[in-house]
Amino acid sequence: MAKPTLILGVGNILLSDEGAGVHLVRRLEREGLPEEVEVLDGGTAGLDLLDHLYGRRRLVLVDCVAADEPPGTIISASPDELGLTWGMQFSAHQTGLREVLALIRHAEPGLEVVVIGIVPENAGTPGMDLSDTVAGRMDRLEAVVRDAALRGLARPRGQALPDVDEWSQSGGESGP
Repeated sequence: MAKPTLILGVGNILLSDEGAGVHLVRRLEREGLPEEVEVLDGGTAGLDLLDHLYGRRRLVLVDCVAADEPPGTIISASPDELGLTWGMQFSAHQTGLREVLALIRHAEPGLEVVVIGIVPENAGTPGMDLSDTVAGRMDRLEAVVRDAALRGLARPRGQALPDVDEWSQSGGESGP
């Protein structure tokens, strides 16, 4: 039986910041999460991910996202807000991911999906290391992902997220 919440990190670790989602879930695997949360390195699997989504209540998808924000900005949004389910360019592996989200929407209509992304500095640049900017934001990205997986998503969507102190004091979601 599937655990109710899945944190799915996607991306290509061979292209620097494009692999931020995978780097984050590997970190979460080492540190551990509560029993009701599963972590999966989805890499660039696309449609092969579909079987991992059935029977879930919540999907937290972690990836790098193209946005008009400075590199390192963390953004939380629904797939629709990002255009992910309707054809907007998202990342190098978007085609399969877009199809997966469209299919799972019909198969599991109650599934809550949130995308938590980080604006890359070096997406598409060959290399297995994250840029200094994105690497320096991984603690913050982890905190946001854990919060989404464990506490839910009672917040305005599609906004850049604040630094840790602002987040914990206000519960809000705006600002870099």
